[in-house]
Amino acid sequence: AGGGRAMAERYGVPLLGELPLDLRIREQADAGSPTVIGDPDSPAARAYMDVARKAAAQLALASIRGAGSFPKISVEDD
Repeated sequence: AGGGRAMAERYGVPLLGELPLDLRIREQADAGSPTVIGDPDSPAARAYMDVARKAAAQLALASIRGAGSFPKISVEDD
């Protein structure tokens, strides 16, 4: 436990969350009903939704800041 937190600190990136290791997550996914659909009020589903919200917020901030923008690429005939 805590491996994700340690990695986030090591690389200086935000920790988006910690997801539980729960056999029901795999079983629900294998049955075609992911946890957030099959048991939306469970702690596991709430953890996944929290991570998804934080990831979306980080992506929005990166877009605003221009992070991850690619250089202009041009192709010309010789």
